[in-house]
Amino acid sequence: MSGVFDTYEREYLALQHAIDEKISSEIAATAAPDAKKRLLNQAKREIEEAEEIISQMEMELVSLPAAFKPQLQPKVRTFKEDIKKAKKALASHTVTDRDLLLGSSASGANIDSIDGGSAQRSRMLQGTERLQEGSRRLEEARQLALETEAAGIDTLGHLNQQREQILKTKDRLAIADSFIVKSQGVLRKMHDTMMANKFLTYGIIAALILLILIVVYFKWFASSG
Repeated sequence: MSGVFDTYEREYLALQHAIDEKISSEIAATAAPDAKKRLLNQAKREIEEAEEIISQMEMELVSLPAAFKPQLQPKVRTFKEDIKKAKKALASHTVTDRDLLLGSSASGANIDSIDGGSAQRSRMLQGTERLQEGSRRLEEARQLALETEAAGIDTLGHLNQQREQILKTKDRLAIADSFIVKSQGVLRKMHDTMMANKFLTYGIIAALILLILIVVYFKWFASSG
């Protein structure tokens, strides 16, 4: 399994626990409007951060092997449902401007502003780091895609070369086959010629023998008669 995905999951679970704790306990137990407003804003920022982490998980899933996806995709869907429930629960807690005017104080507002600014800067830094990590993962995926494409093109080139060699070999075999057919025809003709010459020789020999017999007959038997 991906170590990057595990890191995102741990961050999300810790953040989800903080969100649930803030909504179910801290906000519900806080009566001061200004403090409650501050907690609501923090919870909203944490929910946005959790959604960003889920987006990073989805990006990481794209680059993982297919064998891991059936196990991890249900987790991501569950995390999304949890965030929807957290948003719905958060929406049930509201602080109006009238509540703030009645319950706020100048010193308390300054302290909340300082605390809220520090927390916001910290979350912005964390979000920037996650964005950088996500960009790095995208660049790695792009490089992998380019390398895979180059390897595929090289393989196709080799296959085309082998195809051309096979076609050339096939042509050579066809030419050789035609030569063999022609050679067989020449050999057949030579064989027929040899057989004809052989029969002709036998005929000449037979004629000579017959002629010799006739000469001998007339020389010996005809003269004696």
